Amino acid sequence: MPSVTQNEERPYSSTVVIIGAGPVGLLTALRLAQSGIKVDIVEKEEGLSDAPRACSYYAAALHALQKADVLDDIKSTGFTTSGLCWRAPLADDGNGGKKLGEMLACLPIVGTNDWDHGVVNLQQPKLARLLYKRAAETGLVKVHFGLRLKGIQQDADSVTATVTRADGSHETTFHASFLVGADGGRSTTRKLLGIHYKGHSWPERLVAIDVLIKNAEFDDDYPSSLFVDPVHWGLVTPLEKPQREKETLWRCTVALDPSDQRGDDQLVAEESLRSLLTNVVPGPQLDTATVVRASPYRVHQLCATTLNRGRCVLVGDAAHLNNPMGAMGLTTGILDADALADALELIIHEGKPISVLDVYTDERRRAFQMFVDPSSTQNKLRVASDVNTAKKDWLIRFMARASGDGDMVKQATEPFFSVWRTDMRKILCHQEP
Repeated sequence: MPSVTQNEERPYSSTVVIIGAGPVGLLTALRLAQSGIKVDIVEKEEGLSDAPRACSYYAAALHALQKADVLDDIKSTGFTTSGLCWRAPLADDGNGGKKLGEMLACLPIVGTNDWDHGVVNLQQPKLARLLYKRAAETGLVKVHFGLRLKGIQQDADSVTATVTRADGSHETTFHASFLVGADGGRSTTRKLLGIHYKGHSWPERLVAIDVLIKNAEFDDDYPSSLFVDPVHWGLVTPLEKPQREKETLWRCTVALDPSDQRGDDQLVAEESLRSLLTNVVPGPQLDTATVVRASPYRVHQLCATTLNRGRCVLVGDAAHLNNPMGAMGLTTGILDADALADALELIIHEGKPISVLDVYTDERRRAFQMFVDPSSTQNKLRVASDVNTAKKDWLIRFMARASGDGDMVKQATEPFFSVWRTDMRKILCHQEP
């Protein structure tokens, strides 16, 4: 990974400056560069993050990634599944051990017409590295590592970002036509712009555990499972293409009792992690499983009160946060990047007014408030229940009936493609007199 750009004292000039070199910021930069727009990315860390986060991308995101001409690379690097399923808690296997619980229903993720691509699985750090490489190859994107955003000033025609090293030294500025905040849930960009989050935080904490499991039990089409349980609900999904008789890396995300007040160090102790894994990993696989990493975290349902202020715009987690039950977070950020790239291209290349960013804000907040937020909220509530209650849930009942019925499946899942996406060009065309 390249080091921070030298001669930090001199100011930089670019058409767009992006704060944050995660997948959403990198995808935005790649799309802009592909249309001839010069981009500087400012990243506070010394390199791309290896933190275990998202790993699944729905058909809507795949459409956006194809527009950026990276879908084939992503599919060849990752692997594809049909969707996810809901499962009852682990069951007695009759031999004193545990086996996978009953599959309550499946949620095949499809698109429309030729977009029945299912779900592509690729670990977020691998996606980021792929996007970084492709962005750098354009010759129009430069990533400046080890620099933190300190201040933002803007006027009618430009925006200036002041940045420093972590220790406050080597202050410099970036001048651009627009600034994009892609710097995560604790976004400095959002705070400097005076934009507030609104929503709520869930009382439970989650622990994400990456674990190597040999001879794991899984369904070939639906290896990703949402586990129903009143307390230790969660999600288990493969991070590598699962193969029988071979060791595979899995992500096990398990909820804690809200009354559990243990500190992070206690939660990631081996005994604690083993105890949590007994809720989602059948024996005897757990006996030989190896924990690679683990991270406790809190979950939220939050949305910024606006996604733009002047020439500054928010994308991804800087704009909104949702719980991970259903894997909707990064796909939403990818769709933000897709819509914002179109918006900036329309302004910079085609002379559209800056008010196009108001349309971007309204449409992406609408997608979050009317689809992502309620869908992820209800899925969290759906799995955080006893199995008898879950079996009476309308969506689980509907999807159980829809098994094998293509029309019913499309009826239930079509919004995952159409409502989630924002086609800026189509929307603006309809708004013009």
